[in-house]
Amino acid sequence: MLLSSCPSSFESVVTCYKTGLEVAKNLTYIEEHIMKKLQQGFTLIELMIVVAIIGILAAVAIPAYQDYTFKAKFAEVVAVSSAYKTAVAICAQELGTVTGCDIETNGIPATQATTHVASIAVANGTITVTPTSTTNAASTLILIPTLGVGATTWAKTGSGCLTAQGSAPILCKL
Repeated sequence: MLLSSCPSSFESVVTCYKTGLEVAKNLTYIEEHIMKKLQQGFTLIELMIVVAIIGILAAVAIPAYQDYTFKAKFAEVVAVSSAYKTAVAICAQELGTVTGCDIETNGIPATQATTHVASIAVANGTITVTPTSTTNAASTLILIPTLGVGATTWAKTGSGCLTAQGSAPILCKL
């Protein structure tokens, strides 16, 4: 109720003013009541639903993350083998065969160990890279060269990385 709509007599103005105070008190009560409702927080069931959703997401994310970390570590195994693949290809090109392309001969470097590579062996062009236990030692990478016209192709036949080894996923593909 607006005071400008009140009549001009004194008694009417007083009545109008009292009515305005009552309306203001009611509005204040309503505002306080609504604010208390808004500030109550979450109910127990709402919190339980949130915890359940987080649990489901974690159940999916943790195995995927573990697979990712295995594959990321195995990428170092593949990267280290690249230098040996190049050396064996050059050796095979110079000799005309892979026979005699062994480690520390004909330009093929000595074995090198890294954080995720335990050792590298090269015998007659076949490269065997053994990962450390941080990656999964059973997931060996075996690269067998095949000399073609103008190119050397590599097969991963017999590699331990082609199958799941313990908790490690399949780390390489044919």
